[in-house]
Amino acid sequence: MSETPVWSPLKVGLVTKMMTPRSKTQDRATLEAVFNANSLQSYVLELKKAQSIMEKYCPIEITTPFKGNCLEVTSCNKYFVFGSIEGRLAIVERETKEILHDLNLEGGTIFTLMLFNDDHSLLVAGKDSIIRLFNFRTFKLEKSFQGHEKEINEVTVSVDGQTVYSVSDDCTVRGWDISQNEGKILYYHEKPVLCIDKSDDGTYLITGGADKKVKIFNIENEVVEDSLTDFTSSIWAVRFSLESEYIAAGDSNGQIKLWKFDGLEPFKVLNGHTKRITKLMFNNALSTLISSSNDTTIRVWDIAEDKHEIILSGHTDWVKSFKLSTDEKCIYSIAENYKIMSWQFPRFDKSCCRKENKSPIQQICHSVNNQYLYTSDCNEIVIWTLHDKSYYKTLKNPWKVSTMCLNSDGLGIIIVYDNNEIHFWSVEDNESQMKKKHSSHIKCIVSSQDGRFIVCGDVNFRVTVYSKRNFKVVNVFRRHNAVINSVVFSKPSNAENNQLFSGGDDKIIFMYSLNENKSSRLPGSHAESISQLLVSRNNEMLISGDASGVIKIWHLLQQVCMKTLNAHTDKITGIYFTETSKYFWLSSADASVSLWNSTSFTEVTHLQTKYPVSAFACTKNEIDIILGENEEVHFLDNPLKTNQFFIYGPGKDYYSYMKYILNICENVDQEHNPEMDKWMITPYEINALHFYAYNNLPGHLKAALNAGSPFYVSKSGYSPIQIALHRNFRDCINVIIRSICTKVVDNPYTVNFLEESIIKLNELGFRDLDNFYDSILYKTKDRLLPKFCDEDVALPIMYFSRNLGPQQKDFFTPDQISNFGTPLAFWQSALRLDIVLGSRDSIIFLESLTECPNTNIFRTSFIREIILYKWKYLKWILLPQAITYFLYMICLSTYSIIFENNNEPLLIAIFVLNIILALYEVFQMILTKSSYIKDPWNYVDFTRMSLCFIYIGMHWSDYQKVIAEKVLVGLIFVTMVRGISYFRLFDNTRYMINLLSETIKDMKSFLILLTYSTYSFALIYFIMINNILKYSADADPSKIKSFSEYIAQSYLLSLGNFDTEGYEAFEWVIFFFASVINPLIMLNLLIAIMGDTYSRVAEEQEIADMQELTEMVIEGEYLLFCKRKHGYKSYMQICKEEELTAQDVTIEQKLDKLKTKVKEIEASVLQKNEEIRGEIRDTTAGINSKVDEMTGLIEQITLTQD
Repeated sequence: MSETPVWSPLKVGLVTKMMTPRSKTQDRATLEAVFNANSLQSYVLELKKAQSIMEKYCPIEITTPFKGNCLEVTSCNKYFVFGSIEGRLAIVERETKEILHDLNLEGGTIFTLMLFNDDHSLLVAGKDSIIRLFNFRTFKLEKSFQGHEKEINEVTVSVDGQTVYSVSDDCTVRGWDISQNEGKILYYHEKPVLCIDKSDDGTYLITGGADKKVKIFNIENEVVEDSLTDFTSSIWAVRFSLESEYIAAGDSNGQIKLWKFDGLEPFKVLNGHTKRITKLMFNNALSTLISSSNDTTIRVWDIAEDKHEIILSGHTDWVKSFKLSTDEKCIYSIAENYKIMSWQFPRFDKSCCRKENKSPIQQICHSVNNQYLYTSDCNEIVIWTLHDKSYYKTLKNPWKVSTMCLNSDGLGIIIVYDNNEIHFWSVEDNESQMKKKHSSHIKCIVSSQDGRFIVCGDVNFRVTVYSKRNFKVVNVFRRHNAVINSVVFSKPSNAENNQLFSGGDDKIIFMYSLNENKSSRLPGSHAESISQLLVSRNNEMLISGDASGVIKIWHLLQQVCMKTLNAHTDKITGIYFTETSKYFWLSSADASVSLWNSTSFTEVTHLQTKYPVSAFACTKNEIDIILGENEEVHFLDNPLKTNQFFIYGPGKDYYSYMKYILNICENVDQEHNPEMDKWMITPYEINALHFYAYNNLPGHLKAALNAGSPFYVSKSGYSPIQIALHRNFRDCINVIIRSICTKVVDNPYTVNFLEESIIKLNELGFRDLDNFYDSILYKTKDRLLPKFCDEDVALPIMYFSRNLGPQQKDFFTPDQISNFGTPLAFWQSALRLDIVLGSRDSIIFLESLTECPNTNIFRTSFIREIILYKWKYLKWILLPQAITYFLYMICLSTYSIIFENNNEPLLIAIFVLNIILALYEVFQMILTKSSYIKDPWNYVDFTRMSLCFIYIGMHWSDYQKVIAEKVLVGLIFVTMVRGISYFRLFDNTRYMINLLSETIKDMKSFLILLTYSTYSFALIYFIMINNILKYSADADPSKIKSFSEYIAQSYLLSLGNFDTEGYEAFEWVIFFFASVINPLIMLNLLIAIMGDTYSRVAEEQEIADMQELTEMVIEGEYLLFCKRKHGYKSYMQICKEEELTAQDVTIEQKLDKLKTKVKEIEASVLQKNEEIRGEIRDTTAGINSKVDEMTGLIEQITLTQD
């Protein structure tokens, strides 16, 4: 703007940014410059980067005192001009956030305004049917145009700025000559005209009205050239694109239609808005259309690609108008909720939609080389090229398609038609090859990855296994009693597919061993027909989905249902495990796709789709997720693989989520919203719970965990518990741990999130840590485990497994199980730990236990079982050292007592033993490094070794015997002290050693007081007695003693040894105090201290015992240096004798238990009977199949002979 406006700032209303203060703009720019997605290495950078981008894209809210109705923005994007429902015209400076001018036109609601002539002129019109022309610089009214009989809905200006075009409820479209101040009617609509626009070359006008017509008017010829009548309701918005390539119109039902202007050929129909369209605008690149609506949203449509629209939500009332900034980086909108909002222009992800199928898609599969995609409906199969997501060709079928699957070669497909024929087809073929005609209608088919089998499930309840090589029947299983909907192979084992699963309308899952020709039923069933099955990549889990949307997760080794998921409300149509097995996807006919963590079985995010999802697939490299939605193929950017910032969640209300998270980050009093916990931010794979933990919001974390919100590890490896631990937010830690403790039995897999945090938890030692360890070792509820074993079996039995639940084969041989004998109870841990003796992680875990401030963890069964298990093996490693040391002590004692320090062979033996012990200490020092100096016993060892070498050296060099003997005394004393520590190896003496150690620790204060009183009385006696001897006439001066002798005398007085000869009254007074304080008070104080110590040690004996054992176990594990890198994590499982409580002893409960046992045996017999019947049916079916084949062969031979 070349001139300075004369507007005066009015304090009518200040503009505030509700989301983030404007002062953070520079900080945001700095963050963007510093952070790089490729260099993120910690959760702090991830969260800050995510916050920075959300601040950038989250709208800036501007509060005004009026209900906005129309909006203009100056070409410099510095000022907003808006008209209101109240009839006020105002100007807001965008940067200073002040209303600079406010004018009441007193003509009623302002419906339209327009800046032109390089922002020098402003047109305003509205309810009073007058068009006003203002000088925008001075805000003075220059002209008024009157002629319309009713309210004016919209105006536009010619390219040369000399003519104004207006539309009104009086059904007319008028043109006004600005210079002549005259107007004329150009043409009519049958009903009120509601919107108008002109082409950028000024040749055409386009108008829409309540008559449901779009009219195109040639300005030069002054004639209506075309009239479009495609709409069924009033048209409220029309727009020309740049260079008049397209025209667009939107009606009161929220539908938008686009035409190519040349020929008026229909181009697109955009459905999404639910109420009246208020404005439309194309971007300059003609790739995007923006629309606003009374449904409170602005939508951005990609018209170049078939993508789902982006919804800008934030207004809470009708959005009346918007403008696009000149650089097209921002969208400015105004609504009746007193808000002007500035939006960063959103960008689309790489997802797109394609439509070539004529009927709803039933199945999707793609070639292994990622070259082709196949989508089938009931009539045809469409082939797409995956690299550009474009249509390639359509396979026209002579019959309707029943089902299809990918061939084992990974390139072609196998098609089943409704005439029961099985065909092979590849892209290069013009026609398919018929391989087999099945005897009944096939519902599902699968080809084994090893290329040996093709398996189909049919409406006659059969699972038929064909040899792919010659299509002969290998086996027929008739276990189902209803239509089979899904068959699936497990992943190849030893390059062979041997295991098969099936599910159908009978709601039951059967598993088959093809090599052994056996089948069995998974215990339990669905409540509705099973629609989908999939085996995990490690063959440990099977996921099944039914027609009601319920998912069950089965542990195949234990054959039990581990978890039931109820996140969907309609038929499950697809299941997919990611390549890393960290997640799995589910798709459903309820128009949604969900992502789940395969460790904890918690939902990570839930994506809403536009239409019900009928099929799901993922490309080989997992870059794209492919969905079948009605007749459309939806290529969706995989959230787990994208490197772009994006927010995925249940719906498209991204901006509400960003506002919620930014409020959390800004410490705004934001109430917890469980729906916001289901969103995920890529590429970091973080959610709201990570922000709760980072910003220390234990209340939000508690509410989220109670609501079952997703709790998972980010892409860089941080979970909310790790963030809370790193920032030492103890309240957040306690909330998370308590939540996990309450869910351990129902969902033990949630504990896996603590595997990487357990060391830090131990080091912090928070108050509920002992409760956590108590909760993760629990009694299993698996009914398939044996109830009794032979009485000869030694219990308990401990086993460490990589699988969560215990299995019979890991504890007992078949002949050890019985129906009576010792009752059994199985216990399992929910936390995986490295228990391998000597492994690096095992040592780190044990050291964290010794450093834990919460010593009550040593009372828990989980910790005790681990320590006792390790000690059972490691004590035999430490025992040789103890034996060597006691040999050393025996030799030293024998040398000193029997041979009176004069036996050279024995001295050499002592020297050799000392060298062995010294080498052990050096070896231990090398292995433990800095940890070596933390153990006080090592200082005693070092002193003993040094004294031993010094004495032997003095003896062999004939050094002064008097000094050598004193060194020997010191050596023997230190040796005996060190020998005390080896009594820790034995259970019966370990307690006494601990009591002795604690007593010495507690005596520190007492010894200080005793030393002080001894010194004080020694000083008093020194002065008192020496004065008597010096100044007494008959005293003997030779009896004067040194001060050290009086210290000895004072100490002996404490023990009751004293001499009072020559004492007078004063000396007796001093003696009285000395004898009361030292022998009586101090010694009784010592007795009290020792009594308290004994009581405390007795109370904490269990803890102290485990602490001592843990330290010795660590010492033993350090010696196993060869095992440092051979550790692995496993679950602890224990089989114990069932403990009977007093309640179990009653006759009634014994009878109840007996009845329960009889019922279990009866159920087991019935199940076994059913399995045998099933095997007989399978065998009979196989025989019948062979007979059918032989009969067919005989008929063929007969026909040939004829």
